[in-house]
Amino acid sequence: MNKTDTSELGPDDYVQINEKSYHGISPRLLEQQLANSLYRLSTDRLDVFMINAPERMLSSKNKPYGRKQLYRDLGNSFEYLDGLVAAGVIGGYGVCSNTMALPSAVDHVSLDDIIKACKRPDNLVAIEVPFNLYEREAVVSSSVQHLSAPEHTVAEIANEHGIHLMTNRPLNSISNGHIRTLVNHDPFSSGSAEHDMMEKMTNSFQQVSELESELMSELPLEEESLVAKFVWGQVLSENLARLAQNHFATQHYLQLQVSPAVDRDLDTLKEYATDQDASLQPAFEEWAAKYRQAIDRLVEDIVSYAYIDTLRKNNELDRVLDALCPSFKKHPEAHSPLSVKALEFLLAHSRVGTVMTGMRDPAYVKDGLLAARTHAQHPLDDEDIMDVWRCPIFE
Repeated sequence: MNKTDTSELGPDDYVQINEKSYHGISPRLLEQQLANSLYRLSTDRLDVFMINAPERMLSSKNKPYGRKQLYRDLGNSFEYLDGLVAAGVIGGYGVCSNTMALPSAVDHVSLDDIIKACKRPDNLVAIEVPFNLYEREAVVSSSVQHLSAPEHTVAEIANEHGIHLMTNRPLNSISNGHIRTLVNHDPFSSGSAEHDMMEKMTNSFQQVSELESELMSELPLEEESLVAKFVWGQVLSENLARLAQNHFATQHYLQLQVSPAVDRDLDTLKEYATDQDASLQPAFEEWAAKYRQAIDRLVEDIVSYAYIDTLRKNNELDRVLDALCPSFKKHPEAHSPLSVKALEFLLAHSRVGTVMTGMRDPAYVKDGLLAARTHAQHPLDDEDIMDVWRCPIFE
């Protein structure tokens, strides 16, 4: 909602999520968003208008907001959208939610309750939820022994009510606190590239360590608290194995937490230098500039190392899928064979209407088209699907 003009909105139209983020589902806000979409697409009609992530309303920080209020507000918004359907501005509407298939989530929104909030359920034509190899709850129940039987999953409920099921995050899994991109066969995945990256990262660690030792030798012993701030090389080295486990989490932690912390430590050092002999200040400033540059290189190398480790694991996963499901076709021309398999596998589920990819890189667009053609010509059957879902690594 950051880009939405809030000048025409009232306090009941949205909630505040944090200092910079707001979220709303009110008719007035939807009217603005619809107008923006029609203008951007140069059209006067949309086939489907989706309400995005209503569960975010439950994270309100500026006022009390519970589930009863959420479904009341959804009902009011649905009634507004019913009018747009009648006027021919939209063909129908739907809801996109990351928690709809997760009843245990604190911000879960129920598809059953969404349907109950709708006075004209025929106009509720679509839902969109995550679905991938590690997030299967929307389509497959916790027990996969009877995959074709009704299990009251989101997919089953949608099917009963004639609601089109769209899925997202096919190649970006967020499960059990981990983010995993289902991509492999990148140039960095070769053994030589991994060796070169390790050597580069080792050199970056050494440079940071040398600079920290240099500072330690220059500061007086009584400045222990200041010296203790510049041990980032040791801290990151001791935690390298943990950092390498998750590329996205590592990037987030290093860029949004470690780098700002280093900046604060350098500011403290500059204040110390300012209070000392003026002739020493240029030397401290020169050291700070070198240290900042060395930390930046180290952060970049650790992120690259974590990415290579992810690719290595994904190459192993690709081989596991080949073993579990020999029906997968070989695609030597694919940029990422694992991505092709993951998409092909999702398309094989009969209750999935559309797999939303959001691809922009031409290489991955080609992989997506390859998966679609392969599915059309050689679709996986229920036995293939069962063989994959029964594997413990996807539970």
